[in-house]
Amino acid sequence: MRNGWFSSGVSRVVCAAALSGAWIAACSATGGNTEFGDSSSENGSGAGNPGGNGNGGDGGGFIPAGAGGNGNQGSGGNDSCAATKNKAEQVPLDMYIMFDQSSSMNDNSKWTSTKAALKAFVEQPAAAGIGVGIQYFPQSSGVVCPVIPFCNTDADCGPAACGPCAPPAPGFPIKTCSTAGGDSCNPSDYAKPDVPIAPLPAVGTTIINSINAHSPSGSSTPTGPALQGAVDYAKQWATLNPTHTTVVVLATDGEPTGCTAAISSVTAAANALSGVPSIKTFVIGVGDIASLNSVAAAGGTGSAFIVDGSQNATEEFLMAMNEIRGAALSCSYLIPQPPPGEDIDYNAINVEYTPESGISVVIPQVKSAAECPAAGLAWYYDVPGAPKQIIFCDATCSQVAKDTKAEIDVLVGCATIVK
Repeated sequence: MRNGWFSSGVSRVVCAAALSGAWIAACSATGGNTEFGDSSSENGSGAGNPGGNGNGGDGGGFIPAGAGGNGNQGSGGNDSCAATKNKAEQVPLDMYIMFDQSSSMNDNSKWTSTKAALKAFVEQPAAAGIGVGIQYFPQSSGVVCPVIPFCNTDADCGPAACGPCAPPAPGFPIKTCSTAGGDSCNPSDYAKPDVPIAPLPAVGTTIINSINAHSPSGSSTPTGPALQGAVDYAKQWATLNPTHTTVVVLATDGEPTGCTAAISSVTAAANALSGVPSIKTFVIGVGDIASLNSVAAAGGTGSAFIVDGSQNATEEFLMAMNEIRGAALSCSYLIPQPPPGEDIDYNAINVEYTPESGISVVIPQVKSAAECPAAGLAWYYDVPGAPKQIIFCDATCSQVAKDTKAEIDVLVGCATIVK
């Protein structure tokens, strides 16, 4: 029998082989009704003949008695095992915010409203413990662009950071230089945070001071390079903090402009999601910007949060930030760590879900997010082979999130139930 490791705050449960699919049974750590049935000597009621094939003990669960006991106490069968039950701990959340400071954010008090919402977010007690960092776009490239009104090619507009040579406008047959003038198209300029990620509430004052020191000024909206820079920083941070969930929050009020030859925001979001570590991109659109839905979809977050740029922007932006916080937090859990000197067997971990009804379910594992079922319960490791997190599939996450009294436990020591 394989014994799981034990630590303070965990309970011992006894496991047996699955009948089929996920196990569903009443649960108790004391042995009356255990998660998988108890066919061990602790609660055995069967009596076996020494050397014979006596019946194993019946612990009162839904699993039949063990295959064969010995001795007068009827010890459990060969397919039973012991495990530890750990209360699941949600993965710490870190958010890197890429905030639009283009000149259009001055319209309809959008800058004032969203700035107030961001301040309220970092000051609220519910956000304590979350890591937050911020950068703004566009950033200046440091290049001074010549004032050249007409052009035939991008080169006519001056240095590479200037331009491009824009197509003729309707009714105006001459190409003109868009000297959005020195706004950076280099992702590395956006990968350098104005405020590096650090936990709230300590970093809250620094975030607020940062917001107060900025104002709308850029003439273009280089969303693609800005998002790529945000992703680059988030990946670097996630690599250094593998037990955290790191996400990017893109907040913008306009369609991408400038930097026409640069990476698109959709491509940046898609590459971030498929990369290792995987980074999700949440999007807040200040105004009805339909194209942002494609960025959110590529970033693995469905659709953008749309904030009315002229009415209730502060309340709606704050609500969007809190919904993002909840969505990012609700579905990722830490893998319990063993005592020093012991290794984790990632093939001997199960996840138990106890809904408000009290009837526990062991959620089966799938190999990756790509194998998540459209309905039903399932989970997967963030990085197969070297995982740091247990992640619920979307359907499971939605079900558990609605059950405010649900309990999630991680069981260590029994063979993982695979879907």
